[in-house]
Amino acid sequence: MKIVSKITVAGLIVLGLMSCKKDKDDNPQAKEGNLLVTTMVVNPNGQSGSSYMQLIDNIGTQTLTNSNATPIPFNCTPIISGNDIYILPGWSGQSGLIEKYNRVNGELVKKGEYTTSPTDIATSAVVKGDFVYISLAGAGKILVLKSSDMSLVKEIDISSYSVGDNNPDPSAMLIRDNHLFVGLSQMVGGYFPAPNRPYTDLLIIDTDNNKVVKMITESSSGISFPARPIDPNSIFMDENKDIYVVGLAGWGYPGHNAGILRVKAGETDFDKSYKFIFNTTAIQGESNNCNYTQAVKYYKNGIMYATANIPAYVTNPKSPNPLKDRTVVPLEINLAAKTIKKLDFPFSNSFSYSVEIYNDMVIFGLATTTASGFFTYNPTTKEASSSPIITTQGSPYWVTPF
Repeated sequence: MKIVSKITVAGLIVLGLMSCKKDKDDNPQAKEGNLLVTTMVVNPNGQSGSSYMQLIDNIGTQTLTNSNATPIPFNCTPIISGNDIYILPGWSGQSGLIEKYNRVNGELVKKGEYTTSPTDIATSAVVKGDFVYISLAGAGKILVLKSSDMSLVKEIDISSYSVGDNNPDPSAMLIRDNHLFVGLSQMVGGYFPAPNRPYTDLLIIDTDNNKVVKMITESSSGISFPARPIDPNSIFMDENKDIYVVGLAGWGYPGHNAGILRVKAGETDFDKSYKFIFNTTAIQGESNNCNYTQAVKYYKNGIMYATANIPAYVTNPKSPNPLKDRTVVPLEINLAAKTIKKLDFPFSNSFSYSVEIYNDMVIFGLATTTASGFFTYNPTTKEASSSPIITTQGSPYWVTPF
């Protein structure tokens, strides 16, 4: 992957490159802090703004401001493990600082940090015991830190597994049976995969010795770009310990498919019997197809919830506006039946697309034409909130429960 200093508007949809500044307003402090909320205040040009994280106690009706929030880098999804929160710089370009916070009595307390180069682009993390594995998407490495003191344990060089350049672009990750499964975006010459290689690569690392076991490749489905770098839920396990990896097709790149592949429990190769292509599957309740998922969250019993981009709703395809265009729609995806259903929510812009599960409710972060905040969906009653339960100052970027 080559690091570029300028990015198109389409790239902003994906990466959200912006600077930080803090707004002054009032907001009550959480007492317990059961959820971590991330918000963005985007400037009218869609290319700058501020980003924050804060704790809240519950998903009840409320209005959030940013007065007590902590500034964080843009396109950074906080990674939660127990009471620890890891903040990664991602594509913000602000610094190479990796920070660790702890949730203490409803407050965020900084516990440590580790500094990398800003061009290393740390985007994703998973935790095993006292070890934190971090994807360095710009360096072609997996960083291993000791969580207790944020000291360096090892840098695992995976550059030899790249295709087309010297960096396979490690993405979101998952640990199963002492194996670290790493999605490889394989971006070439920018932020997109090679046009003639619609493949999915997963790297498998033995966490007992931190050595690469092998890279596995799926090339028959056309699904590419496995796991979104800033979405830790885009590679996950179900109740059977089957791994599912979501492919984003290089943000809807021509000739590439978006969809999902599987690695069955106890195996280290792709399941040849399973592939589910999203962009060619009709959406129940919607006349247009999506070209990739923005964010996903597995629920249970083979049901996954997602937000997806529908390019038919871009106002001007030659000059898309990720702030004003409403192209993101919440979906229910049945992994077994291979069906997709639109949920009864208004469309959102591309700066607000999160999906999470909390107390058996699905939470969608949406910035619609009338309101910005977190909406809820009840999978049992099929009821969707008509307005945000939590209204946010700026775009509701992410919400994560402890």
